[in-house]
Amino acid sequence: MTAKKRWKINWTTDKIMSTSALFISVISLIALLYQSYLAREEYKLIQQQQSASVLPHLNQWYSNNNESFKLIIGNKGVGPAFIKSVELTLDGSKTFNNSDDLFKDIFSNSSTLDTIPSINSTLIKGLVLTANEMINVIEIKGRKNIAAFRKEFENKDINFNIIYEDVYGAQWLLTNQGGNDNAPIPISKD
Repeated sequence: MTAKKRWKINWTTDKIMSTSALFISVISLIALLYQSYLAREEYKLIQQQQSASVLPHLNQWYSNNNESFKLIIGNKGVGPAFIKSVELTLDGSKTFNNSDDLFKDIFSNSSTLDTIPSINSTLIKGLVLTANEMINVIEIKGRKNIAAFRKEFENKDINFNIIYEDVYGAQWLLTNQGGNDNAPIPISKD
């Protein structure tokens, strides 16, 4: 029988030093990779904080008292809202890219509204609404005028889609379709 030859490592100071240096290098590489991972995670959190600090939040509502009726679009967020697209649909057949054309069509095609005075602000692509700013898309004054306008307005099927973005380019959709209760819907970038 032959005896198995065993390998014996002869540890010298040079071998101990080079093995220690290799071990320390591997640990340093692992620490560097982990620090890089933590730095990426911190960067993501900083980006989210920066985005939240300029987050616009468009909303639509009505203001109605005895002497004035207003249809209002406002930015209740903390940053500016850049309007990128406006699509207004009337009775499922007519589409407009601004609010003035929509209300001109409604007023011109109604014998009860054609003499009612109104104050309009144009909702259109390119408009910028700063934080806490709002525009009165239309305002009607006088009880009789309000009653006539509301009667006609409520008989119309008006749908809107407004796409807006923040200073970082994140986009949202404000729409009255789909029962979303005026909550902006994030639009992902592809």
